[in-house]
Amino acid sequence: MTQVGEYVGETGAWNRGRQWKPSISERHTVILGGVSQKISVEGPGGSAPVMIMFHGGPWAPFIYGLAYRGFYPELSKRFTLVWWDQYGCGRNARRLHDIPSDISVETFARMAIDLTGEIRRRFPHSPILLNGYSFGTYLTMQTVAARESDIAGVINLGPIMSMREATGHFRAACDRRMNERERLRMQQLQNIGRYDPYAAYVEQLAGKYTNCCHYRDALGSGNPIWRAIADSWRNDAMFRRWMLRLVTSGDYRPLDLIGAAMGTLPYGRFSRRFRTLWDSMENIDLWPIAERLPIPVIYIQGDAELYVLPDELAALAERRPNVEYVRLAHSGHIPTSRAWEWAMHAMIRFGQAVS
Repeated sequence: MTQVGEYVGETGAWNRGRQWKPSISERHTVILGGVSQKISVEGPGGSAPVMIMFHGGPWAPFIYGLAYRGFYPELSKRFTLVWWDQYGCGRNARRLHDIPSDISVETFARMAIDLTGEIRRRFPHSPILLNGYSFGTYLTMQTVAARESDIAGVINLGPIMSMREATGHFRAACDRRMNERERLRMQQLQNIGRYDPYAAYVEQLAGKYTNCCHYRDALGSGNPIWRAIADSWRNDAMFRRWMLRLVTSGDYRPLDLIGAAMGTLPYGRFSRRFRTLWDSMENIDLWPIAERLPIPVIYIQGDAELYVLPDELAALAERRPNVEYVRLAHSGHIPTSRAWEWAMHAMIRFGQAVS
């Protein structure tokens, strides 16, 4: 049954019981897309449901990624978790000249499909769930489209659907708030004939003028700056823990921290070498897959999101009996601490129901 709802919870509920140790906690080297890469596996093992975690970006192992092995005992008590840093970032970082200049979002999709095949071979009797955040939801949907018979369900947190549509949402949201300098810069980038520089700048402006990324409560309400700072500090408590984990993870070396920032560093995001990758984001349109897939899918997003408008996903859930939609009150693309607790609650409930 399709469910559409808003969830607000008490903080702290999902941070307890961190002394639990998984039955398996292993690192492996696998071949994905013809390239040797590292993954890690943790959880009950055996025939327990497997949950493959796809982080955002591209090249941004944040919230999900190899650094977060052991960070979510609420999940690893119930599911065998598989962690992977996308080729070229984090633990799977390479020298720049070793990464093909024609790498694209389709390259990562093929690797995600290969990873799912590898996990199916390792856990032949376990239901497999795909759990993606942001760009990782592109990987979940491409993977399930290719390996539908292997997948029990899909969890999409902070989903993307059409990146062209997302860029339009960002521009519309901040259009009347931009100053003349910003408006001129946006128009200049729009005229250079490439997708990413313009799209990235408009997204940056939306993050500045709206709550779509970090939810700050007092934004645009006429409240004093100290109120906005206090709101941001409170709402971003989980964000600070996610960032601290990158530094303190036993799975990351100091050099891996540079790889973890690949998606934002000039030689990763803005270099000429990887223009193909960032411009290929324009090709992302998941609506056709979402409209035809029969397997269970849950979309979880903050109500201030702009990558996909909340009403669009609510309408999808109304049309499709296999789709569930959870709207997190007072949250943006990066979940607030309170929203994260309810997102975790929804993931566990959904994962147990479909597996």
